Amino acid sequence: MAAPSTPATERPPVLSPALQRRLAQIGRSIGLPLGSIVFAFIIGAIIVLVTGGDPIHAYGDLLCGGFGLACTGSTYPIYNISTTVVQAILLALAGTAVAIAFRAGLFNIGAEGQLIAGAIAATLLGVNLASLPGIVLIPLVLIGGMLGGALWGGIAGALKAFTGAHEVVTTIMLNYVAVYLVEYLVTGGPFSLKTAGGNPRSPAVGPHALLPPLIPATSTFLGLPGAAYQISIGLFIAIAALIVFWFLLRRTTLGYEISAVGQSQRAARYAGINVSRTIIVTMLIAGAFAGLAGAIFIVGNPVQPYLTNSFLVDTTGFDAITVALLGLNTPIGVALGALLIGGLYVGKPLMQSDAGVDGNLVYVLQALILFAIAANFLRTLHLRLPALRKIPPSQSNVEPGVAAYATDIAPSATVGSPDAG
Repeated sequence: MAAPSTPATERPPVLSPALQRRLAQIGRSIGLPLGSIVFAFIIGAIIVLVTGGDPIHAYGDLLCGGFGLACTGSTYPIYNISTTVVQAILLALAGTAVAIAFRAGLFNIGAEGQLIAGAIAATLLGVNLASLPGIVLIPLVLIGGMLGGALWGGIAGALKAFTGAHEVVTTIMLNYVAVYLVEYLVTGGPFSLKTAGGNPRSPAVGPHALLPPLIPATSTFLGLPGAAYQISIGLFIAIAALIVFWFLLRRTTLGYEISAVGQSQRAARYAGINVSRTIIVTMLIAGAFAGLAGAIFIVGNPVQPYLTNSFLVDTTGFDAITVALLGLNTPIGVALGALLIGGLYVGKPLMQSDAGVDGNLVYVLQALILFAIAANFLRTLHLRLPALRKIPPSQSNVEPGVAAYATDIAPSATVGSPDAG
């Protein structure tokens, strides 16, 4: 008689269900920005081909000029990387200002104005307190820049909380106020420095106010003099700011309140959260991050440590919107988004001179990335349409509990989940 066969033992799953769900969530979070970037570069390549250019050559120059990759000939990749990092420092700080506002359901379009306010405050302190030692003056200048930006952001927050004025309108208008305030200050105003044949500018901040460079100017690093690298300790300040951003969101009561207000103001009020106070505090913090970027813009730049009217064409605060959305409003995502956008801008001149492709392609790529990310807002549109909200639960993909507060869904709920990052 044959022996009875023993049933095959079931192999336990390699990953626990909770870990599988977490990995799936991470995959979905990464998929949106990566897919947006791939989409933008494919459309960009088609545009270059149609206009008679070579997209492989153009993108190769972008990689070389911005990231030191795929370079040929006598180039210094480390110099290209360092220049990108300099750009990314400001973009990361300004992007954080946009991201934290998004977390609270606020569209902070005013990072540029807040950055300028921080630059004005930093210049004022750096010029008038130039006799102080650096160990005292540098913190004062940075804190002054943060306070200047916080003031500018707080105006929009207070108007939103007390009058209901939409932050998109107020922050855009405050951008114009800041830009032309600088124009007034340096063109015949109290900050004006008369220079023969030069552009309008303010006096330079004192040398003790400048952030120390990572590589001393008198040294040589990888075949180039240290003065060629403009990276300062502002890099560490930006990293610290991103860590503060993460800690604030994930480890503090205020961070929970910001996320709760961003998910649903109605639910937040029901839970006992002071929504008006949270909105004002969020915009104050957002402005402080952007103001810190403005301070570093002045005191982290040994070549131009003064105010000019260049803010008329500066786009750092507006590029920060792309950085925040591309980074899904998370600290790591903002850092990576800042490196990408910064690298594109730094690589633009090489692409234009070597591949013969107009540098405006970078703006096209940035716009396409934003367009692709904006498609994720279709889910918000679905939740906001009354006709669609009447779909029975069995036919709807909306998560339980979300539809109850559909009218209060915030941008942060669609761009990135509060638990991401």
